[in-house]
Amino acid sequence: MLVKYRYESAALLYFAPCIEQLIDSNYCRNLTLLLHVKDLEWERYLATPTLGDALPREKGIYMFVWRPDFSMKFENNIEERLTWILYVGKAGIEGGTNDTLKDRYKSEYSKYVGKDAGCLWEKTDVSARRDRLKRYLTLRPLEYWCLPLENTGDILLYETKLLTLLRPPLNTQHSTYITPGKPEPLLPPQGVIDGQ
Repeated sequence: MLVKYRYESAALLYFAPCIEQLIDSNYCRNLTLLLHVKDLEWERYLATPTLGDALPREKGIYMFVWRPDFSMKFENNIEERLTWILYVGKAGIEGGTNDTLKDRYKSEYSKYVGKDAGCLWEKTDVSARRDRLKRYLTLRPLEYWCLPLENTGDILLYETKLLTLLRPPLNTQHSTYITPGKPEPLLPPQGVIDGQ
């Protein structure tokens, strides 16, 4: 595939993170603390079509992360790889037994991950969520990061925070209550998360 499209331009992928929040070190530190209360730890996996079998049958939040093999080495042999968050999602707020990290991955994403990346050179419209996932979840190497959570309110809150901060290119439900140029409070206005 790479030989076939060697001199062709692939489909563009735009990233537009929330600059005003990311340059606010205090906000970023507080959000980091909020995401890691109770010593919660993210889990990281290589995204493959069969990964769903290894995922926990728990609710929580997840992200698809593109981490190309390009890296830079620094002193003390520290190596840094570039990382882009492509998609943020949640599992477990529907209350059903089939709405877990494992089930969501198997039913919604395994059919796209690891497939023929030739679609990156197609000139088709990707305005629909399904079409965006079908095209860009073929990027390699792709990782799946997840944070199992028990509390439904936490799942909704953390997903909203991450969507607002990162504005992942495969999501369209970025926060609507943020005014550009106006600092966002650490917690959303009353009723946004609980639907009131």
